This record gives sequence, C-alpha cells and structure tokens, in this order.
Amino acid sequence: MPPLANPKTALLQNPALFGLIGLGILFFASQFFMTPALSLFLIGTLFGATLNYFQFGFRTCSQELLNQGQTLGIRAMIIMLATSSVLFFGLLSFGSLNEQPLRGFVQPLSLAVIGGAFVFGMGMQLATGCTSGTLNRLGQLQPMSLVSFLALLVGGVMAANHSDFWANSPALPPVSVLQTFGLELGLSLQLAFLGSLYLLLSYQEKRSLGKVSPLLTQSIWKIGQWHPWLKAGILLALLNALLLAFSGQPWSIANVLPIWGLKLSDSLQVPIDWSFWSYGMTYANRIESSIFVDPVSLTTLGIIVGALLVTLLKPQLSRHQEKHPLKTYIMALMGGFLMGYGAVIASGCNIGAFFSGISSGSLHGWLWGFSALAGNAVIIHLRNRFA
Repeated sequence: MPPLANPKTALLQNPALFGLIGLGILFFASQFFMTPALSLFLIGTLFGATLNYFQFGFRTCSQELLNQGQTLGIRAMIIMLATSSVLFFGLLSFGSLNEQPLRGFVQPLSLAVIGGAFVFGMGMQLATGCTSGTLNRLGQLQPMSLVSFLALLVGGVMAANHSDFWANSPALPPVSVLQTFGLELGLSLQLAFLGSLYLLLSYQEKRSLGKVSPLLTQSIWKIGQWHPWLKAGILLALLNALLLAFSGQPWSIANVLPIWGLKLSDSLQVPIDWSFWSYGMTYANRIESSIFVDPVSLTTLGIIVGALLVTLLKPQLSRHQEKHPLKTYIMALMGGFLMGYGAVIASGCNIGAFFSGISSGSLHGWLWGFSALAGNAVIIHLRNRFA
C-alpha cells in the first residue's frame, strides 16, 4: 500500500486545488469579516496571482493560433468561457443576490466595437501583451511593461475625448442569448457553440500538425495532470463569477484607463479641461473620488499586487528579464496607446468585452473577439513579412 501523501505538500503541488480552497475561504471571510473594498482588492490579487503563476495570457493564446496553428491556449480559453457561462447564466437569471442587482456586460453590436477591438488587437501584438498582461508584467517588475502601461492611460484619455464620435457610430441593438432565449435554451445554445468551436479547432490542429496538444494527460478528476493554462482558465472563471456575485458586475479593466489617466494629468497639472467632455461628465464622481473607493480600480490594483506577490515568492516563475532594444520600447509605446484607445471606444478590452461579455451571453463579446483576432493577424502578417 503506497504511503499517504502529506496534505500540505499535496496542496503546494496542486495550486489549482489550493486556489479553489482559497476562493471558498475568501467568500466566507468577505461575508463576515472584511470590508467590501478589501474583498474587491483581494479578488483582484487572486486574478493577478493566477495570471502570473500559470503564465496565462490572451495575447499568447491568439499568437500561437495565428503563427503556428497551435490551439491549446484558445481551447483553454473556450473551457474558461464555458465554465464562466454556466456560472454567469445561473447568477444573472436570479437578477439579484443579497438584495444587490446582478448585471452582466451586454453592449450594442456597433462599429465602435469592431474598430476598437481591431485596433486593440494590433496593439496587443505590438506591445506583446493585452491589458491584463500588461498589469501582470508590471507585477513581474518588467521595465517595458511600464512604458505600455503609461501609453494605455494616454490612449484611454484620448479615446475619452473622442467618446461622442464613437457613441454616435452605426450600431445594432444589444443581443443577449440569456435574455433572448432564457436560461435553459440560452445556456444550451452558448455551450453548443463553444463545444463546436472547440471540436473545430481540435480538428484543424490535428489536420495541420498531425496531433492535438492535450489539455489534460489523464483523468479529468486529477487536477495535478491538467495543463497550467486549463487550471488558469478554470480559476479565472470562478473568480469572475465570485466578483459578479460580490460586486454585482463582472471583471473589467478598460474604464479605469481614462480615469487613471485624467487623475494622473491632474496630479501633474497637465492643462486638460476634461470637465467638459461627455466622458468626464458621465464619470465625474469616479474621477474626483479616490481610486481606493472605486470597485474597478480596486480589482485592477489587486492584479498588479497579486502578480507582484507571485514574483516575490516564486521569482523563478516570472518571465526571464531581458534587455530589449530601443525599437521594442517604441513598439510597446505604440501598442499600449492603441490598446488604451481601442479598449475605451469598444467599451471593453479582452477582459470586459471578451471574457465578461461572452460570459454574460452578449453577442458583442464574440464581435469583439473576432475583430481583435483580425487585428492580431494583421500585425503578425506584417511582422513575418518584414522581419
């Protein structure tokens, strides 16, 4: 009979299981012991720790698909979306929890979404990371990420200045699978589409490369045998649902970019009279208030801190620090600006529009995703041609 495993060692060797237990502890602690602000910040730290520990990135997944035909990352994202869809549809169908309304992200099918996502996709390839990836790399203390981050804020402020133009762009009404078809049929259609997409990608990879990279090597019940990206996807889905249940809205990042940018411009006394912008008037309270009372700011700050904690505790897990040539920093600057601008005019980035939008059943999330993939493809094509 084999010796029994040490429970402490087993937990450390299975961080996904450790994360699940942590989620449960956090949920109950938030109900009885912690302030709402602290709870939001801690959820954000778990987002950041997950992204860093498992080295999971939306840009990497799309690049592997477009460059090598590898679908492992995209398939992990599909499972993430399927998991979050089940949780989101269930929560949103209640309408409220503990007398707090629950609202998903459902946006119109607009030209602003197409244009913003396409520009964002170009930017994430130039900057070698998306918004969550940039925050993650900030926590990894990578100098180039600071360039991308500051450019994100500048791009977000510029987009806020143009918000009237994009708000009046051609658009179709928002469409929610959940609201249109109801819980049972809507969720069935959502999962059927995700499953079909998963099978199509698997077929295409096997046809192109001769085999399909496995997301798990043994039984699905053996969490230790899951691919790290699958673990990350499941944990991110659970965290996003926890955030929805706790705060009433899903994970987002994009709308803090102009707010932080305008706050920074005020502190530096940059002559920007944002009070007359429609964006500034809409979000005047959030701009004038401290970021430590703003829910989205708290979770976004948490991402950086969570990634930093992993960097300090497990430095070997962080990406190798390299010296980059000047042109790489220029690309990071351009990419960060394009991401900031695109995320704001599209009313979301890879987190709010894509992840939380699709999880909420909104078709604009798919429109965003395919448009961003097209933007990625353009930069990859140009890079391969002129490199």
